[in-house]
Amino acid sequence: MAEVADLVVVGGGAAGLACAVTAGRLGLTVVVLERTDRCGCKLCVTGGGKGNFTHAEPPRAMAERFDCDVRLIVPLLRKFPYQRIEQFFSSLGVYARTDAEGCVWPKGTDAAGIRDALVKETLARGGLVRTGCRVARIEPGWQVRMVDGSTVAARNVCLATGGASYSRTGSTGDGLALCRDLGLETVDWFPALASLRTKDDLSSLAGVTQPKVEMSLLTAGDEPRIATGHFIFAHTHVSGSSVLNLCGHAARALAERKPVVLRVDWMPGRSASELAEEFTAARAGHPKQQLGTFLGSYVARRLAAWLCAKAGVPADRVLAHLSRTEQESIIGQLRSTDFAITGTEPIERARVTGGGVSLDEVDFATMQARRIPGLYFAGEVLDVWAETGGYNLHFAWATGIRAAESVAAARSGGASPPTVVAVSLT
Repeated sequence: MAEVADLVVVGGGAAGLACAVTAGRLGLTVVVLERTDRCGCKLCVTGGGKGNFTHAEPPRAMAERFDCDVRLIVPLLRKFPYQRIEQFFSSLGVYARTDAEGCVWPKGTDAAGIRDALVKETLARGGLVRTGCRVARIEPGWQVRMVDGSTVAARNVCLATGGASYSRTGSTGDGLALCRDLGLETVDWFPALASLRTKDDLSSLAGVTQPKVEMSLLTAGDEPRIATGHFIFAHTHVSGSSVLNLCGHAARALAERKPVVLRVDWMPGRSASELAEEFTAARAGHPKQQLGTFLGSYVARRLAAWLCAKAGVPADRVLAHLSRTEQESIIGQLRSTDFAITGTEPIERARVTGGGVSLDEVDFATMQARRIPGLYFAGEVLDVWAETGGYNLHFAWATGIRAAESVAAARSGGASPPTVVAVSLT
C-alpha cells in the first residue's frame, strides 16, 4: 500500500464497499476506515437479512421513488440502471433473482453474503480495510485523523458514513459533524423510513395486519402523499410498507409543527356504491348475520370491531336491523379512517434516515463536493432517501461506484469518469 492512498473511504458499509471495490478495479490504492469491528453490519440486516439489493424498475420510474428533484437523480440512475447493478454483483459471484413485486434478491445467499463478497473483492484488489477506526476529523490536504490520534494520508476522500439509525451497526451520524467541520451545508437527521405514532390508543389492535391498503398523508399546505402497501398495528404505532414510505414526509411536517393526518382506505379500488351493493346483497342473503362477522370478510375481525365502534354502530347489530345511516357510517370508515399522527419511532429504529449533506453541495455527475475538490460522497450520508424495496441500497451502490470512477478519472487526467465493465465470474 502506498504511503499516501489514492482514496480513503470513510465508512465500510454498502456505499463505501462499492466505492472501494470499484476503486481497486480501476487501479487505485484504497484504504477503508470502518468504525465498528466489521464492515457492512447494517447491510447485513437489509430485507430482514435476505438482502433486497435493488429493484427491477426503469430509471425514470425509480427516480420517482426518491425524495428529491427527479431531474437531479435521473441522470445518475440512467448511468446505473438496475441491470448494471446486477452485473456489478454477478462479477462478484452474487447473482440476482427478482420476485413478483420487482424486488431483486441475491440468489443462493443473503445480505451477509453480499457483504462478504464486497470485502473479499476489496482485499483481492489490494485494498486495506481497517476496522475499529473512528474518524475525529478530516483535514484538507488530505489527512484523516482518528480519535486515537493516528492519521491516514490521502489524495482523495470519500465520505460514506451512512445515516443515524441502527447505531449498533456503526451508523451513528458522525458524518454530519465531519462535514460541518469542513464548512459544508447539512440537514439535521430525521427518521425517513419508520413507524408512525398515533393519538389513538391502538393497543387492542396490536398485531393486526392488513395486506393491502391505500393511504394518504395529509399535512397543512402540502399536496397529499399517497402510498399503497400492507399495514400493521402495534401498541403505540402503525407500521407496514405503506406507512414507512410516508414517514419522512410526516417527520418533516411535524418538525414544522403542522398537523398531520393519516387517512386509510381499507378497501382500495372499491367505491362506496360498490360496497353499498355488497351490503344490500348480504342483508338479503344473510339477514341475521352480525355486522362484525360480515365486516370480517373485508378486514381482520378485531379491526372490524374497532371500525364499528369508531362508526358508532354495535358490532353485534344484525344486518337486517342496520339502518341506512349506520351503513353509510360503516362504509365511510372502510373507505376513510383518519389517524392523527403525533410522532415517529425514535430515529435509532428507523430503517433509513433523512438529512445529511445538502444536495446543493454535491455534483451528482461525479459525486464530488462542488466547493472542495478531492472530497466525494456516497450513500445515506447525503440528504436523499427513497421508498422501501431496494431503492436505498441501489443509491448506495450507484453513488459509491460513481465516486470511485470519478477519482480514477481525476487521477488519470481523464475528461470524464471511466466506467468499470464487470465481467461475470464462471
